[in-house]
Formats: sequence, structure tokens, C-alpha cells
Amino acid sequence: QILQFFVWVTMTQQEEDGVGDVKQQQPKLRLAIVGCGQIVVHHVAALTVTKEFEVVALCDPSAERRRMIRHECRAILPSNDMDLPVVVNVNTSTNDHRSEDVQEFDSLDDLLAASLTSNVLKDAVLFISVPHDLHHALASQALEAGRRVVMEKPLAPTLDECHSLLQQAKIKQQHNNGGMLIVSEQSPYWQEIVKAKELLEEGAIGTLVSAASYYYESMRDNVTSGIDPTTGGLGWRTSLKRCGGGVVIDGGLHWLRPLRELCGDMEQVVGVTRRHIQPGLQLEGESLAHALLKIKAPPSSSSSSSSLNETETDDEPLFDYRRQPEGSGALVVTFSANMMHTAPMAHDSCPYFRLTGTKGELVVAGTGLNPNGGGGLKLYHENDNDGAVEGIDLLSVEDRQGGFFVGFQGIWRVAGNILRRNDHAAAVKTVRDAAADVAVALALYKSSESHQWEPCELFDDIPIPNP
Repeated sequence: QILQFFVWVTMTQQEEDGVGDVKQQQPKLRLAIVGCGQIVVHHVAALTVTKEFEVVALCDPSAERRRMIRHECRAILPSNDMDLPVVVNVNTSTNDHRSEDVQEFDSLDDLLAASLTSNVLKDAVLFISVPHDLHHALASQALEAGRRVVMEKPLAPTLDECHSLLQQAKIKQQHNNGGMLIVSEQSPYWQEIVKAKELLEEGAIGTLVSAASYYYESMRDNVTSGIDPTTGGLGWRTSLKRCGGGVVIDGGLHWLRPLRELCGDMEQVVGVTRRHIQPGLQLEGESLAHALLKIKAPPSSSSSSSSLNETETDDEPLFDYRRQPEGSGALVVTFSANMMHTAPMAHDSCPYFRLTGTKGELVVAGTGLNPNGGGGLKLYHENDNDGAVEGIDLLSVEDRQGGFFVGFQGIWRVAGNILRRNDHAAAVKTVRDAAADVAVALALYKSSESHQWEPCELFDDIPIPNP
């Protein structure tokens, strides 16, 4: 019901950048889904709205999980005559296809082998959504085969694997000989984050001097990860080896990325993590974390792409909301993550993000996991009458769609544009950003053990090895 509502309400959203009509005239990109876990349900719902892809294959060792995603591809269609993602059956004798059924495979090996003789599969984009410990191996295999890949975050659970995938992506960019890697992270496309970025660049709250983010979720009302029906736990996510950590490297990355998008890259972190607070979660990794994150100062010659269209002069430098007041030290922001098992949590009272500037504040509501009017952004500005404590609502209830869910649409709109333009530079940037996200999480883990500030790898200058 949540997904059906999500699809219905977002069908009214206008295509971004004024190119919706043009997109509808283009042939759809074919998509093979590799890994049929619960998060794919949200991607399928977003694909239904963006209308740029058709699903031609499902790949997963579990026939039951393939059946679930097959069902979602059909169950969320409001009517049979709408131009939505379709499922496709291949006639192996003629290599033609018709809208009846998807091809199914137990492994990526099988899918790639079938692609050698299938006109439908050979140019299909591979969407890899598997446990974290399989990211590097499967993405590397697909890139080696010259395939275009969209992969769920995190890039990989180790720095070595992140380095490796970024190098492979840059090799593909350098030689443009087939293959591309795009890493999907949906939080930059939340309605609230997009609007907050615009307002910051316009100087709505002046210079940003503080920011705080708080990811919190209880499995009692979980709508994103799914619960293992046999154990009541989180399935493979409970394993340190498979996940690479706990709540920080999993759901927490969705809150770290907006901090990086809004504040800048993080160069140092100090923090703590705690495990075994909620035995019912069965997490080997942390279920709670708190951290201070030191932001890298923007170069003196750089600036935000402000919508004020200011022109930089010797007398009046272009405004950059991230540049800190002289002598005030570096911008330091806070990050917290907390997952509970059955305890209710105060989503209506605690914001996901709070951005404090010299002229006011921006607050992102903590209800973005509710697709029924959830989310919201408020501006508290020095021009408010008597400093009105209510703030200014910048997204009406009618316009809100739950930031978390709208973000998936952004992933596929951007991925579709990158793929159609064959824009390797944009694709590599998604890999670099995903690697930097992981680096922050791993530095936090290291700081929790060392009790010291730890550096965060920035992945600014990764050499390209000889192919």
C-alpha cells in the first residue's frame, strides 16, 4: 500500500529540467536487475515513475526473491495501458521480445553468458543490488565484460576495494572502450536537500557555521530494509563480514552524503560507536554512533554556483556560504546514527538535519520515511517577524512525498541521463563520491577504537594503472 500510494502521488510530479517530452520520445533503456533484495522494491517503484527503463531480466540465487520482484514489476502498475516499466520474455530461437515475462538467472555468470546470444540482454544496463561484500567482485566482473552498471551504495566495504573500483571506472573513462560504473545514492535527490542546497547558495542563512544530522530508525516501523522472517533480524546486514560495519555504513550513509553535499568534504573525524544495545537486532556491528566531522576548507578561488549570479571582482569576492569567518577555525559538523529494535522513535520531534548560519537556520523534518506527506523543510530567517519560532514551511504537505522515496527517482533520472550521453566523467564522479562516503564511515570506525581524530580519504587523486 505504501508503494502504491508512492507511485500514485509521484505520477503528478513534473519531469525535471523541462525535458520530459523529449525523454518520452526516446527508446527505453533495458535493465537487468542483479540481486532481488527488499530495497529493489523501492527502485522498481521509482522506475515506474521515471519511465526510462524496461526490466528485461532478474538475477538472484533465490527463486522466491525473483518472484517477489517480478510481482512488484506488475503489482504497482495502475493500468495496463500506461507507459511503465515492462517485463520481457525472450524467444531464444528468434531473439525477439514481447511484454510477457522476464528472463531469470541464478547468477551473473549465467546472465552474461546468455547475453552473448541475446539481442535483448547484450546491451542491457546491469543494476547490481547485492550484499556489500559482493559489490567489488560483481561490479569488476561486469566492467570486465564491457557492461554498463548502476550499483547500490556503498561502493564497497573496504578502502582497497573502493580504490580498485574507482581505478576501473577511470580506465573505462580514459579508453571509452565499453563499460561504465554509476553508484546510486538517493539522498542528494531528496526534495528537502535539493531545496536546502539552493537556499544555502542564495545566502538565505548567510555563512554556514554549524550543521547536525541524525539518522534514526526503529525496526518496529521499518519500511526500507525488510526483516528476516525466520529470525526477526536484518538478514545479511547483521554480519560484519558481509555488511562491513553496522548502522553507519548501511543506512547512515544516506545521512552522511547530504552533509557532504551541503557542507563540503570531510577531512577528519572523531567519534564513538556502540554495539549490542539492542540484542533483538542481532547486529554484529554498531547500532549507535556519534561523531564530529571536520570539513575541508573550500579553496580560496572556488565558489558555490550561486543562483544569485554574482560576479566575482577584486573588491567583492563571489559569496561562498561554506567559507568560515576569519579566525573562527574549521567548520565542524555532527553526525549521529541510532537503530532500535522495537522502541518507538520521535520522528515528529527530531529533525534529520539542522543547518545553522549567521542569518538563520534550515531544518529538515525527521519524517522523510513517511510517503504520506512526510518530510518537510523550514527556514528560520532574521527577517521573520519577531524571530517567529514556527519558521517558514518551504514544502507544503501536498507537495511532500517523503524525501527518502523521491530520492530513488532522482537516481534513475540522473543515471538515465548519464547513460544516454555516455558521460564517463559524470559516472566517475558518482564513484568518487561513493568512495568518499565509505571513507568517512571507516574513519569513524577507526576513531572509535583509537579515541583520536582520524583522517578521511578524499579520493581526489587516484592514479590510473596501465590497463
